[in-house]
Amino acid sequence: ASGCSSCGTPLYDQGGPVEILPFLYLGSAYHASRKDMLDALGITALINVSANCPNHFEGHYQYKSIPVEDNHKADISSWFNEAIDFIDSVKSEGGRVFVHCQAGISRSATICLAYLMRTNRVKLDEAFEFVKQRRSIISPNFSFMGQLLQFESQVLAPNCSAEAGSPAMSVLDRGASTTTVFNFPVSIPVHTTSSALNYLQSPITTSPSC
Repeated sequence: ASGCSSCGTPLYDQGGPVEILPFLYLGSAYHASRKDMLDALGITALINVSANCPNHFEGHYQYKSIPVEDNHKADISSWFNEAIDFIDSVKSEGGRVFVHCQAGISRSATICLAYLMRTNRVKLDEAFEFVKQRRSIISPNFSFMGQLLQFESQVLAPNCSAEAGSPAMSVLDRGASTTTVFNFPVSIPVHTTSSALNYLQSPITTSPSC
């Protein structure tokens, strides 16, 4: 059940890119090679979060390349603000951005998570659940999750009191320390990323820092 017998496309990519927000879509390199899919969704720009996936239609779409590998040594966080600004610029022009890597599981999902965290001022676990509901196979690698946690502290630190009063945060236990994300196994199977949420949402007795 690893892929389509005729084209080899993974079964989870038989459909098109998934909508994260009305102007932001997430998917794989296969989706990025399908101009019919991109046009049907009104995509005007792509973020290619890989070092080797080609930009197939440079004459038709605006491209932003983020050449990072999917491994624990890669520094993807240094690209967060640049990617976020790119998405916002396309959004302001009425366009739509498709973010992809090779599989649409780790690197591109990480960029989408960072975007949600900064623009909506939400914690990593809330952004993770939001994206996972739309593309269930997302699984940023262990290092990327750590970089996202650091980004979370940067995003939420300036307005801690505002965060506490945010209705969007009321569904989460603010007493839970997100550092518990480091307790889950390093090698997370692709289809059991919910284990990350179980750790993130497990009750911790320590009080919030603010």
